[in-house]
Amino acid sequence: MQQGLMEQIEAQLGPNWVVGAPLGVGKANRLLNALYRHAKAHPHIKLTLITALSLNPPVGKSFLEERFMAPLRERVWRGYPRLEYLDDRESGTLPANIEVLEFYTRSGAILHNPRAQQHYISSNYTHAGRDILARGINLLVQAVAKHPDGHRYSLGSNPDLTLDVAPAMHQAERPTLVIGEVNPQMPYLGNDAEVAPEFFDLIVDDNDDGYPLFATPQEPIGLIDYAIGLRASTLVEDGGTLQVGIGALADAAVKGLLLRQDSPTDYHAMLGALDEPPRPPLNEGLYVASELISYPVYRLFEKGLVRRRVYEDETLQQLVNDNVLGDVLPADTFSRLVAAGALPAVLSERHLAWLERFNIADITLHEDRLHLGSAALANDLTDAATLAFLNAHSAGRELAGGIALHGAFFIGPSAFYKALHALPEARRALIGMTSVSEVNRIYTHYRLEQLQRQKARFINITMKATLLGHAVSDQLADGQVVSGVGGQYNFVSMAHQLPDGRSVLLVKATRGSGKSLESNIVWEYPHSTIPRHLRDVFISEYGIAELRGKTDSECIEAMIKIADSRFQDALIAKAKAAGKLPAAYQLPAQYRNNLPATLENALAPFRGKLEPLPFGSELTDAELELARRLGGLKKSASSVTGKLALCWQALTASASSEGDKALAYLGLTAPANLKERIFQRLVLSLYR
Repeated sequence: MQQGLMEQIEAQLGPNWVVGAPLGVGKANRLLNALYRHAKAHPHIKLTLITALSLNPPVGKSFLEERFMAPLRERVWRGYPRLEYLDDRESGTLPANIEVLEFYTRSGAILHNPRAQQHYISSNYTHAGRDILARGINLLVQAVAKHPDGHRYSLGSNPDLTLDVAPAMHQAERPTLVIGEVNPQMPYLGNDAEVAPEFFDLIVDDNDDGYPLFATPQEPIGLIDYAIGLRASTLVEDGGTLQVGIGALADAAVKGLLLRQDSPTDYHAMLGALDEPPRPPLNEGLYVASELISYPVYRLFEKGLVRRRVYEDETLQQLVNDNVLGDVLPADTFSRLVAAGALPAVLSERHLAWLERFNIADITLHEDRLHLGSAALANDLTDAATLAFLNAHSAGRELAGGIALHGAFFIGPSAFYKALHALPEARRALIGMTSVSEVNRIYTHYRLEQLQRQKARFINITMKATLLGHAVSDQLADGQVVSGVGGQYNFVSMAHQLPDGRSVLLVKATRGSGKSLESNIVWEYPHSTIPRHLRDVFISEYGIAELRGKTDSECIEAMIKIADSRFQDALIAKAKAAGKLPAAYQLPAQYRNNLPATLENALAPFRGKLEPLPFGSELTDAELELARRLGGLKKSASSVTGKLALCWQALTASASSEGDKALAYLGLTAPANLKERIFQRLVLSLYR
């Protein structure tokens, strides 16, 4: 970090620093830590950090958890600079002169943290930039990639808010600074994410190898998750548009799409086991417009399933939609353009610029003649010789500017970042990382974006759903924020704006187990993230509920049919008591067997195809197995009877090769005290 930078910032901005930083892996960790340390050491500085999704390698909350995490942190997150403000916030030691405001957090990260809960800003993703500006941001810091030529930079993982916020800051009537921190480990993405040096007021470049981007391990996918994801994959239309959220349910939907394309026989057998009709393969391919580009979504692109390109021109996009033109131009391109009315008989400079912009033709106009290299042609597309020459000139050319995958930010495992670094230039050009205002809304260029986002399916996850179609995705009943609304509302809203768009919300029918089992499909909830007037499609492991345009009683019936059968009678009684279902209503018998065991039996024959980690994992098989067993230990220790059973297991435990390997991993081979000897016996008991 260059000397005197903090003093330079204070000289420019004064002692009140309102700092904006991107969510996720776009954070300039080194610079943020330097700013934080300086403010801690100089209490006269008032530091307000506005950001989202702050990430640090996990620290175990118990003795065994930390023993498990320590070697994992060293291997997976080695070299990643911990965000010091995040550690202090979690420990409750943030100084009084420093505030951290977030509009989205890692799921569950700030539960029961009063200061973090009090400083949460509830904003739709498309409103976050507006709200950051309204709070007086005067310093924007972002990790950037530097082009090998040294003259260009990429906003890499996070052009999402920066593309809108930075220009607005420069226009503000107050001193501001936009600083880029070069991180060579940030993948270089072009198109809208590429900016000139003048975009920044300062660029911090330590001229070293940088630091790793935060690697997020993939969540294991269970059979219940797959039941939901497979159903969701049936709603995606060939040649359509896809947006997918994050988490096991979203990953299961992506895996379903891959099975639909690559293993149709198995896919249809799985659908049959779930009583869903077969669906054809996606031969035209898909276009992705998703705020988040996750690793599973990228794998769709990598495998060629995401390949439908869109173009930033209404005329051209209409021609592509109508199959007049394709990404590779046909032998009669100009004949088609004339027949479709896209070109007049006599071309002007404007038409020639359009043809050149999209690589349809390289034509100049001079003295009323069309010039292509040494050839001079009549400027008359009704002339047979001119038309034949132009057709031959364009045949086989590839349209320029096509984007197959639009995103606002990316995050994922280390394999994802390596894949992005290794992308050939031609493939890299098909990825359009851009502003969230471009991806998450369609207010500006409605007609063009309607043409681009045909047959859009917006697939997201919700924690709870009511029988009337409210969705609860961001906070608990007592107001405790779990994560945030993010872009979910944006996508639901767009689904209703687009003529053939659909919002698909995935919800597990239940949560918990034993006495703590509860239904996620409920009669009512104190608040909602998505109001019922925007209800559309809900999917649980037990089925698909189509709610758009339905009456309240029809919605209630549809939701009860996808609820867990252990809760259906209580839900029916609630609806009847409220006068929302006829007193004589009876749930058809075919929906009375909505139980986990039913699904497990239905999908059990396909376990080999429905892998828990189809997109890989940062953890080794041994680590995954140890994590699973430790998770069982934690669950058992949560009750008195469980603790007694564990005591007996520990007393009767004996050594085994697997158990010895686990002890070596946890550093318990030679316990140093009584506490470690007790945990040694507990771990051995897990491998009986």
